[in-house]
Amino acid sequence: MADVSSNFVEKLGGVATKWSAFAALGSFLLYLLGYLTLRFQLSTYGVATNLDLLDEKYFFAGCRFLVYLVSSVPNVLILVLVLAAIGYVPYALTPTAVRDRLGHWAAGWTTKPARLPLLGTILAIAFIQFVLRRCFALGNVLLQKQLPDEWISSVLLSGDGRLSFYYSGLVAGALLTGGIFCYVLRRGSATTSMAKLLLAVLGFLVAVEFLLLPVNYGVLISTQLLPRVSELGGDDRLLDGERGWVVWDSKDAFTYFIIGSGDKRTLLTIPRKDGKVKIIAYDDIYCVLFSADHSNSRPCAR
Repeated sequence: MADVSSNFVEKLGGVATKWSAFAALGSFLLYLLGYLTLRFQLSTYGVATNLDLLDEKYFFAGCRFLVYLVSSVPNVLILVLVLAAIGYVPYALTPTAVRDRLGHWAAGWTTKPARLPLLGTILAIAFIQFVLRRCFALGNVLLQKQLPDEWISSVLLSGDGRLSFYYSGLVAGALLTGGIFCYVLRRGSATTSMAKLLLAVLGFLVAVEFLLLPVNYGVLISTQLLPRVSELGGDDRLLDGERGWVVWDSKDAFTYFIIGSGDKRTLLTIPRKDGKVKIIAYDDIYCVLFSADHSNSRPCAR
C-alpha cells in the first residue's frame, strides 16, 4: 500500500512539473504572438511608441489571435473540401490505367530523398515572398490619403467574409508546407546531406510562416475597428467638424487619431492623467478613410 501511494505521489509530481513547464511555454507563446500582433497593428496605424517588455495586453492580444486562428479552421476545411471536389471530377473521369501510371510516377518521384524537401522549400519561399510579406506594404495608413497601389490594399478593404477566407487561405498555405515538413520528418526519407539541409531550411521557413500569421492578423484584422470618442482629455478639444478615435492607450498616455476639415489628419498623444475616454461608437476606420476606393461588397457608412 505504501508503494502504491509513493508511486502515485511521484506520478502526480511529474505531471505537476510537466504542466508547469507547458503552462510557462504556452504563456510565453501567447505573449510573443500578442506582441507581434500589437507591434504591427501600431505600425499599420503609424503610431510611434515604445512597447513595454511585459504588458498584460500582449497576453490578451495573443488570446484573441489564437481564437481567430482556431475559428479559421472550418474555413480551411471548406477550402480543402472544395478543392478536393474540384479535383475529384477529372480524377474520376481519368481512365484507370492512366491513374495507375500517375500513382506509380508519384511514388517513384517521392522516393528521391531531396525532392519533397525541395518542393516544400520552393512553395514556402513563394508563399512568404508573394503573399505573407505583402502586408508590410501597409504602414502609416491613418495619415495617408490613399492606400498603396498593391493588391493587398484590396484585401484590406474587402468584406468581412472575404477577409476571413483570405486569412484562412494564409493558414492553409502554412499548414500545407508544415505538413510536407512533418511528413518527410516522420518518414525519415531525408537520408542524404542535401536532403537534410533542405529539410532544415524548410523547417526554418515553416517557422517564419507561422510567425507571419500574427503579423498579418495585426495588420489586416485587428486594425479594422477603432472606438470613436466624443471628447478629448486635458486642454484639448474636438473642434467643429472634427472626429476623434482612440488608437492606443498605454500606462502613461492616450493616443488619438483626429480628422478635421479638409481631411486634415493628426495623431495626438495626451498624458493619461489628463485623458479620459468617452466612447460613442466603433467605426471601421478604413471605410471612414478610404470609402471612395472601397468595394461595394461591404457598404461604408460615413
